[in-house]
Amino acid sequence: MTVGSRKATVEDFRERGFDRIVVLSGEGRGIKYSGPFYNSGYNDGREFARWVSNHIYGMPLYITIPFSRPEGFPRDQVQIPFEYSGVNSYYKGWIDGVLSVDNTDLNGFYWSYESCLQTTSYDGAHVTKEFIQYMSNYIRNHDQELIWIPTIGDRTMDQIKTFCAIPTLAGYFNHVFVQPHYYQTTKLSDGSDYTFQELVRRVGWMASKGLSIEMEADNSIIGEKSNCAYCKSTQGTWKDDHFKEKVGCDENPTPETEEECINRACDYYRAITEVNPSAFSTKAYYFDTDLRVIDRVRSKCPDW
Repeated sequence: MTVGSRKATVEDFRERGFDRIVVLSGEGRGIKYSGPFYNSGYNDGREFARWVSNHIYGMPLYITIPFSRPEGFPRDQVQIPFEYSGVNSYYKGWIDGVLSVDNTDLNGFYWSYESCLQTTSYDGAHVTKEFIQYMSNYIRNHDQELIWIPTIGDRTMDQIKTFCAIPTLAGYFNHVFVQPHYYQTTKLSDGSDYTFQELVRRVGWMASKGLSIEMEADNSIIGEKSNCAYCKSTQGTWKDDHFKEKVGCDENPTPETEEECINRACDYYRAITEVNPSAFSTKAYYFDTDLRVIDRVRSKCPDW
């Protein structure tokens, strides 16, 4: 993370009102993977946790549980319980490796698999509810929190209610922040417009289920190319995990498209205000790699 040309510090986050940091790398694709075994997970997690403790300190943080290998496949089986028949998974090893490093700032873990379809028959990775339950229990038994930031993508509300398992799984997490994907696309999977009122519908659904929200923006707002990998992917069907930026900022940032994107980012708080601000006392933020994105959005909507 940066603030312009310089590296961001914990104080930069604190000055902008943040009280926790999530340390991640996509769904794990940018993190070392040594093999699908407990010892490999332990060593990888310990190494990553040491790096975190040497670079980020002075603010509570969540360390990612990397779901994917660099090439995209799951790091271990997720069709079986997290801990089974005396054999421990890579994911348990990762958690144990992280916990082996003394870090008083560690507040918990972030489950990095973002698919809202997981634990359903529509999930390509075949994650089971038992796996999530065992992982959740294990982490909480160590007095740590577990959070999740799933995406609903460009699905229609009917598809969200029919296919997404977010409300079913929410009880296994201390916090669930839903990614509305409103900033990333102006079209829904059925071809209809992703309008402000459609965003309000989703925010209302989140509030009714006791879920929170991830606020979304990217480097396009400050006139730079986005570092968001999925924004550079080709548009797929509603079942796909990757979507193309439709607002127009990412490909050719101009003052006009920057303003358009700032307005779209501001719509998140406008939607929250229209639904019920007290339902979203805790929010997560995605803002690409530069904290100036936060500053630029808040110059137009200070409460963002």
